[in-house]
Amino acid sequence: MVVQYCSASRRTAKNGKREPDHFGDVMSQRETSCMLPAVFKNPVQRIMLMANGNLQRVLSAYYNLPVSVEVLFSEPEDSWRVAERKLPIRYCRDINLICNRTIVCSAQSTVDLLTQKAADMVISQGVGIGQLFRYMNVLPTFSLLEAHLSDTDGSFSRLYELRSEDVVCTITENFPDGMLSPDYCRRPLGSHLDAMSA
Repeated sequence: MVVQYCSASRRTAKNGKREPDHFGDVMSQRETSCMLPAVFKNPVQRIMLMANGNLQRVLSAYYNLPVSVEVLFSEPEDSWRVAERKLPIRYCRDINLICNRTIVCSAQSTVDLLTQKAADMVISQGVGIGQLFRYMNVLPTFSLLEAHLSDTDGSFSRLYELRSEDVVCTITENFPDGMLSPDYCRRPLGSHLDAMSA
């Protein structure tokens, strides 16, 4: 499933200046259409599926608790490309978003560095892959490519892309059963992590 954005034509203010496209949402045009299939009935679920690079902040606001990133793996796919600066250079990442010691989302992604500028920032300057867009002061375009709802429980997932001229991130995120409950992270500390490691 592909979600497409449609933008209205830019308006001209009385002073003759064109109004900015990015008024309400920093990563979309003035008018946004994000129609998800009817199977996604929960409005909070739809918000999370359409979060455009700001999921950590959305989850923190929803639970009213801090949400942190746990990096499990972040390595180049081909080390020789890094050594020779042979573009594109792909990094593979595996992370969890953690709230009150509870995994609220797991994500696997590929990050393709398309320009020497992006490669230099990561390899020479030590900029973290997850911070590239911010350090480059670039607003990437967001495309939701797929969204899935489990047939057996309340878990769901999405596949989306964040793209700029320098970097392309392709990300799969998995949301566990029950995480849509506002009290999901307020259970006894470690209950979910302990259960997963048992």
